[in-house]
Amino acid sequence: MYASKIVEKARSFIGVKENPPSSNDVVFNRNYYGRIVKGSAYPWCVTFVWDVFRLSDASALFYKGQKTAYCPSVEKWGRSEGLFVEKNQGTSGDIVLFDFNGRGEATHIGIVEKNNFDGSYTTIEGNTGLNSDENGGAVMRRVRKTAVIRCIIRPKYLPEPVNATNTPNIIKEVQEYLNEKVNRNLALDGFFGPLTN
Repeated sequence: MYASKIVEKARSFIGVKENPPSSNDVVFNRNYYGRIVKGSAYPWCVTFVWDVFRLSDASALFYKGQKTAYCPSVEKWGRSEGLFVEKNQGTSGDIVLFDFNGRGEATHIGIVEKNNFDGSYTTIEGNTGLNSDENGGAVMRRVRKTAVIRCIIRPKYLPEPVNATNTPNIIKEVQEYLNEKVNRNLALDGFFGPLTN
């Protein structure tokens, strides 16, 4: 499975909300538990990530294909499998665990959509919201600083195929990185010209 497919699947759920609000009644929990569940005992940030991998036919890449709805268990799995990457080296498709309040353990999870190369990531997360980072009731795109990241896990994805459809996007990412790190003032055009070279 390719990381891009996981991100594409996660994006497809942006805007999904639990219903009624503050109930934790959401499709990802129903899929995970096999029934309707409600109440504070059923937070769903991890079940969202679990379901994204399951629906992408990539269950084996998340928690060895087993079930967990607990962030510290995901962290322990990532550490034991040697899947951690440096906090500034995350990339699209990585799993990111957060500790917003300095509790010393992971309390929320998401999927990296993009490394912004400015000390932040654009992520896609379940059970988040503008009023509650880790229990907000919606699937949203968020921007997160590395200061709140506990760890980043990179599943064992297949290498992305390079072809005419994704090459310009890869080149744009390189151009954006060069603009921020080397101050080249390159046009983000996806063209591998002499200045990009």
